[in-house]
Amino acid sequence: MGQGSTFALINGTAYDWLRTALNSYRMDKWDFPESIPAGTTANVWLEFDESIFHDKSDDAGSVQYTLSGTSATFQLWARAPGRKYTLQADLDGIATTNNAQGSTINLGWTDNGVTPFILSGTLDKLSSSNPPSDWMQQNLSTLGHRQLRHLCMPGSHDSGMSIITGHTGFADPAITLTQTNDIGGQLALGARYFDIRPIIAAGAYKTGHYSKINVEVIAWQGADGQVVQDIVRQINEFTANNAELIVLNLSHDLNTDMNDREYRAMNQSEWDSLFELLTGITHLFVFETDPTTVDLSTLTLNQFIGTGQAAVVAIVEPTHIDLGEYAHRGFYRYSQFDIYNSYANTNDVDNMVSDQLDKMRKQRASPDSPLFLLSWTLTQRVDNMLEGQTIIGLSKKARWAIFTRLLPTCSPETYPNVLYLDNWVTSDFTALAMAINDMVGYSPVVGA
Repeated sequence: MGQGSTFALINGTAYDWLRTALNSYRMDKWDFPESIPAGTTANVWLEFDESIFHDKSDDAGSVQYTLSGTSATFQLWARAPGRKYTLQADLDGIATTNNAQGSTINLGWTDNGVTPFILSGTLDKLSSSNPPSDWMQQNLSTLGHRQLRHLCMPGSHDSGMSIITGHTGFADPAITLTQTNDIGGQLALGARYFDIRPIIAAGAYKTGHYSKINVEVIAWQGADGQVVQDIVRQINEFTANNAELIVLNLSHDLNTDMNDREYRAMNQSEWDSLFELLTGITHLFVFETDPTTVDLSTLTLNQFIGTGQAAVVAIVEPTHIDLGEYAHRGFYRYSQFDIYNSYANTNDVDNMVSDQLDKMRKQRASPDSPLFLLSWTLTQRVDNMLEGQTIIGLSKKARWAIFTRLLPTCSPETYPNVLYLDNWVTSDFTALAMAINDMVGYSPVVGA
């Protein structure tokens, strides 16, 4: 037996995939379904041969699928160049946004994990793994006319916590870091909804990840993340070349410049100073009519970015804060982008999946239901800490599950508006969101 992995084949196209060729050489496990229906996921276990006296660089397997009712084909490969395992998609008979016909997409390899290949859309506009960084702009022809409540976008949980710039005595990276890439890196991978938790630390505005510990001695514990000025700079650098919609949700504010038992929410003056700092964002979106009353979820993507300019929307969650003049400068109340957000509060992936999918079915009974955030995150517990499992380590289980389990639960009536995840290390989250957008926008092609 050798290294093995689950190959998640995510069919978000309008066509069934029909297997038209299957070959392997020295693969212990290489067996693929004869057909993968539109709107489904096939989770295939595959395994390389690592027997003694065997040169693993010879291991290889290929499978070809044809989109039903067409002559369009693609191939999936397992290879071991330089004795390093990898999975690849050869687009021999199709082209996708960002990937020309005849190109190869390197999908990587995760031993005892999940590697996805995602393909969605129709022949005139296919999307796939390895999407473009400006995926919204590149898909305006199919997405531009849709209201935000009719779209799915990928989002980032505790977005600023890719780095520690300060911390309390009992906090460390294992229990405070939620991301590997900074905001700029997450933007480049396709994230568009950001969980920004502003704090004041040593007189500076930063992001933070803090919890109030209900014991006599410890009180508030946590860490500071990215500096807000750096986030502003990274957003501006990204939007200079990518005319995308970006949503910043501001919540969990905290002033930490005092005794750790006395941390408090930021006051109006402190929020005003934060607002002024954030006005340094170049493309803050101001609705042309009355920005104080607009329901942002009813605006189309074209209304935000259809002119070829980026749009950044800042949502302020605390209800007691007065936006004042900033309500006319790109800042909106939470009620104007009212999104259901309820996490599972568990470290068990099956319980989390069941919790979030049940909530999605109840809250998103139709496309015109209020916005729904799918909180696909695991909550670190004491037993995880004792076992050395970090927040980022736990996120692997959630990441693998979203590829193997989400798409088949979505329909044109019921689907999430935000895919909310820890540890943004792959653009596959973006490809999955695009597959949901594609799948809910058409009827599958019937027949082969």
